[in-house]
Amino acid sequence: LVHCPFLVLQTKGGLVAGKETSVTVEFTNPLQQTLENVTVRLEGPGMLRTIKKQFGRIPMNSTLTWEVRFIPMRPGLRKLIASLNSDALRHVYGELNVQVQKP
Repeated sequence: LVHCPFLVLQTKGGLVAGKETSVTVEFTNPLQQTLENVTVRLEGPGMLRTIKKQFGRIPMNSTLTWEVRFIPMRPGLRKLIASLNSDALRHVYGELNVQVQKP
């Protein structure tokens, strides 16, 4: 039984409206095979436009790390959502609630 893999999202430090920050999306391939045609999508309503990135292949047990820089514009509670699709794995998700502070 393969446990459902997920994406891990992390931000650096506190988030402040109008200040550049970054989010890291991390995924470790749990399958006994190389994942082909990997696409990762990141969205953060009110923080960043949806970005898609092609990663090609991820060998088994290896970890993909993708850092995205962005500037949250509005303070408040926001959500970052990442999803990964590939030939063998579909709809792998991760999400992170973040509090954007007033400047």
